[in-house]
Amino acid sequence: MEQNYWSAVLTRRQLTRRRLLSGAAGVATGGAALSLIGCGGGGGDDAGVEGDASGLLGKAEDTTSKAIPGGSLPDYYTGDYTTLDPITNVSSITRGYYPHTYTMLFKSGLSTTKTPGTAEITGDSAQSWEMSEDGTQLTVKVRPNHKFDQRPPTNGRAMTSADIKWSWDQFEGRNFFATDLANSRNPDAPVESVTAPDMNTLVFKMASPSGIIVDLFSLHFFYVMPQLESFDFQMDMRGAGPYFLKEYRPSESVTFSKNPDWYESPRPYFDTIKRSLLPEYATGLAQFVAGNIWTWDARATDLIPTKRANLDMLMLPVPNVSRSASFYTFSKRDGSIWKDVRLRRALSMSMERDLLIHALNNLNEFETAGLPISTYWNSHVAAGQPEWLDPKGTGLGEGAKYFKFDLAEAKKLVEAAGLQTPVKSTIADYSDRTPERFKETLTIAQQITQAGVFNMEAEPLLYGSSWRAARQSGGMGFDGLVHHSGNSNPTGQQLPAFFTPNGSNTSSAIPIPNVTEAVYKLRGLTDAAQREALVHEIQKQLALEWPMMTQPGDAPLFTLQWPWLRNSNVFKTINPDTARLFAWMWYDKDLHERSSEGSK
Repeated sequence: MEQNYWSAVLTRRQLTRRRLLSGAAGVATGGAALSLIGCGGGGGDDAGVEGDASGLLGKAEDTTSKAIPGGSLPDYYTGDYTTLDPITNVSSITRGYYPHTYTMLFKSGLSTTKTPGTAEITGDSAQSWEMSEDGTQLTVKVRPNHKFDQRPPTNGRAMTSADIKWSWDQFEGRNFFATDLANSRNPDAPVESVTAPDMNTLVFKMASPSGIIVDLFSLHFFYVMPQLESFDFQMDMRGAGPYFLKEYRPSESVTFSKNPDWYESPRPYFDTIKRSLLPEYATGLAQFVAGNIWTWDARATDLIPTKRANLDMLMLPVPNVSRSASFYTFSKRDGSIWKDVRLRRALSMSMERDLLIHALNNLNEFETAGLPISTYWNSHVAAGQPEWLDPKGTGLGEGAKYFKFDLAEAKKLVEAAGLQTPVKSTIADYSDRTPERFKETLTIAQQITQAGVFNMEAEPLLYGSSWRAARQSGGMGFDGLVHHSGNSNPTGQQLPAFFTPNGSNTSSAIPIPNVTEAVYKLRGLTDAAQREALVHEIQKQLALEWPMMTQPGDAPLFTLQWPWLRNSNVFKTINPDTARLFAWMWYDKDLHERSSEGSK
């Protein structure tokens, strides 16, 4: 096995415990001292955050009333575009950049106080909509005067229902994720047909009642493109979003310019957004510290040192528990040891979740510094989802015991299955796109191996070939376990995607006892209370069946940014791939200039 990250984790944990035991009073004194010099930056607007003894945290503030349009946002991306065409794209790394240019049918709500739900969804390409009482027909009115890019061949013309219908046909026929929406691609998916009776109206007919179709269209990857039969969408963009593509330099940068006709004027506030390709973490962090980019996804181990070295930076708490949990699916091949539920349960009981959450998020350092921390275990639903049942509580019933770290019981289960411990297997993930992701898988494998019931070997795969083939095989294309990406979609979409044989991110190519049938039933329920109750029952069954194993859990941490980037990391929304977030950001030029003067 590669470098033993888990041993290093345990060493750091022991050192941290010694520091805590030897100087609890010193920690408090250090936090008080930091509060005198830190205060989070941002010109004094962010001092004194409740629960923070470190003095490092700033306040998240909605400053929209002060927003001044203008300026250019220097931003970044870590993986180059595989294609500019949202229809053929399958990369999660570049998926978040299409909403700059293309609109969806609907868009998720936005709030500073709570995670918004279905009631807060608003129109994007749609101006209004109506769902039939039986949940089988959605009628959509197109947003009037919703203009495409001013450049040829769209020439600033307004979107019509023909564009949306054409986009749907392309999506239905060629997009990988259409299996979650198009009944022609998946008999379990809701949309049977789409028609455009006039230039302003679309009618979506369902194969069966759907209680979440509006949610799906606000969260999924269906973008509205202009009806252009000969345009090269792979190399250029023509959308009606808040920004237009100004320039794309492969393996270098992408620049967007403001759409002057966007329907939420004066938003977006920035005139341009320039994203530079920064695939190397150290380079990106250095560019951030130098102020050449204004945000950076700093690793947990770098958050506190970077903030302390740059006291004018703004550190904000991540507002939500994650609604997304990636997972490891088990081999479903004939003869696989993982077809025995006792082995799957035993593996879960060999995972020390609390310690892994602390290790993978560097929590000891945050707690030592006096920063407020809370941890959450994922069930088979991410801990941030509203229907989540806490494995530490009683809601999961009998299956809750399989989440507990219990090596004696795990060994009994393995021996009852006729195997000797430690049981050898592999746990695979791609290692060529985001090294931190493979490091997480490696750390989990090492923790489980050190527990002694299993000997898990972390296997590196290639993102575009061996990993993708394994991930799309429904458990039939590999031995051992394979890591899958999660998403923050509602449970009504996630459960069919994960636990039906034809789901876009399926964990099983065969039906799962007591689960798949219930998930099919879930798709047709339109009553919110009934849906929630059924999601609870499905979680209980999953805690018994274990068709896959989710990440250990979540501990919402912190973000870093330069304080003159306003309205960043302030709003809560279900869909992170949305135009809502960056359209509300604005440049506080006066604060930037004052900060620059103060540093001289």
